[in-house]
Amino acid sequence: MSEKPTVMEYVTNFFSLVPLILYTIVALMLTIIAIVSVWDSANLVYQLVIPAGKANIIDIINSLLLTITIIVLFETVAIYFRTKQVDVRVLLIAGLTGMVRHILVYNMGDINASTLFATVALLAVLIAGIVLIKPGQPT
Repeated sequence: MSEKPTVMEYVTNFFSLVPLILYTIVALMLTIIAIVSVWDSANLVYQLVIPAGKANIIDIINSLLLTITIIVLFETVAIYFRTKQVDVRVLLIAGLTGMVRHILVYNMGDINASTLFATVALLAVLIAGIVLIKPGQPT
């Protein structure tokens, strides 16, 4: 004789599906964004190579680092699908890539000392987190 599921089990099952559905939507959007970002990077490299091109190396680095950040975020979603847990180390690497992108793209020479100190402190925290958290250690 099979037992009929309770209302609480239906509610629990529904709320268990919500993150899976949302992560699927995010994975699809990140896939589209990654493809467009790779295309943009390729176009910028092409513009740098051709004689009449108007691209500069900073734009290419910006585009490539953005593409890397998107791929790392996609990897976070893929890890969630495999393990049902989020790998914090991967998110810290994405944050570090974003900070490096910010420093390289925006001129850091004309900022005030407190902003520079905050940037250095944030980089130190990200690097410490990456070093101290063991690879594959979920939260």
